[in-house]
Amino acid sequence: MHEIEVRSSASEKIDVPVKFDEHKVKECASSVIMLAHKSSSLKLAVLLDTRAHQRALVVIPGNRGTSRKVSDFYMEIYGINSNGKVVIYDTKSLANSDQQNEVMDSRQNTNLQPQLTRKHISQARYEVRLPMLTRQPCYKFICLKEVSTDEKHLFQCANGTTRYTVPFPLKPAKEYEINVFCGSCDGPGRYTLDAYPPLKFQAAMDKSQLRLLYKRAIEFCNDRSLHRRIHFLFRNKPHQYFDKIRSQNGGIMTKYMKNDGGDQASPLNRAIQGLFFSAFLKTTPNRRTVVPPCSPFGNQRLHVEASFFLNQSNNLYFADFFCHYTNHRITLVVTKANSYSDKFCSENLIPLKSRGNPFLYYNMWQNGFFTNLAVNIEVFYTENIDIGELLSDKAAYFTFCYSKGYSRKKSFIGQRKNKSCSVCNLNL
Repeated sequence: MHEIEVRSSASEKIDVPVKFDEHKVKECASSVIMLAHKSSSLKLAVLLDTRAHQRALVVIPGNRGTSRKVSDFYMEIYGINSNGKVVIYDTKSLANSDQQNEVMDSRQNTNLQPQLTRKHISQARYEVRLPMLTRQPCYKFICLKEVSTDEKHLFQCANGTTRYTVPFPLKPAKEYEINVFCGSCDGPGRYTLDAYPPLKFQAAMDKSQLRLLYKRAIEFCNDRSLHRRIHFLFRNKPHQYFDKIRSQNGGIMTKYMKNDGGDQASPLNRAIQGLFFSAFLKTTPNRRTVVPPCSPFGNQRLHVEASFFLNQSNNLYFADFFCHYTNHRITLVVTKANSYSDKFCSENLIPLKSRGNPFLYYNMWQNGFFTNLAVNIEVFYTENIDIGELLSDKAAYFTFCYSKGYSRKKSFIGQRKNKSCSVCNLNL
């Protein structure tokens, strides 16, 4: 392809000469030409067989609601090999010299966004859930970009596709961006599309990378003088949360999906369900250890015996080490042996011995459980909990505390780690 002609309904016409490296051109199996509107989510796409077309024509249809002059668009050119990899990418302005400095502000439809599912973390396989424009099937294009290298892949989905599995493994812990375009077919190889908000994410780290983070955590927690006895782990929520469990859910506290809090490359994020408890203790001026007097998560506190979590029926795993500009935090996962969550954790996390780790453990010689004051230890328990049964067995009790701050949104979405910390970031 050597030249692209762009026409508008207002009889405007512009010829865009194109020249690329011949070796890269030979790699291309197809080309996609996209005209992106500067001030809306509109995109026009033309698909071509690169070897069969030396010249391409792109026609901008008229529309009363949006200005569609040639100068309202800029051009994106993709040369794609047989595996969907973009081996040629270029952008060209269609404005004249007086309009060259206009800002390209391609506004996107903010009502819908693609979602990502980690299908098989150990194999780095991911699935994109595509937004639905209407109940009618529509054509979709996916552009996947690795941020650090700017390497792109462009895929066309079959008509009506709502889920698309990325056909190759993603690189562990690398940042990616997904752009999705949906719309209608205007004729053979010609589409009018709508752009949606980009989805930026970090692929999950593999087990070898998580082991490096685990070693960082061990180095940070190597002071045994900070180990303190602990009898109960606790969970804070507004009192209405616990009232609803007792009145509407039969006393069963139901697990939920792990959010995106902590390291964005943690394999645990959005992978399995559970309930968070804390093993964090504060030291008073007279060197006593007590639970924190206040919490951002709610004014009622459920205390559950440490033996409920650390016992022979459960398994313990290391999942994350991070900070939020202040205290460092460690996420441990407790699973029922041979459960679905246990199999996931065995495959993707670092197994720990409940009697031989530096974070949270049982000491048989002192017949007690111990936590490490160097970090704020969070325990993600992967089963539902019958609060009524625990209370009747005197294995749990409630207290009230001061509620400080508002963390409902952070609790749902998850507060991301401080990426500038040299202690808990691997900088992969």
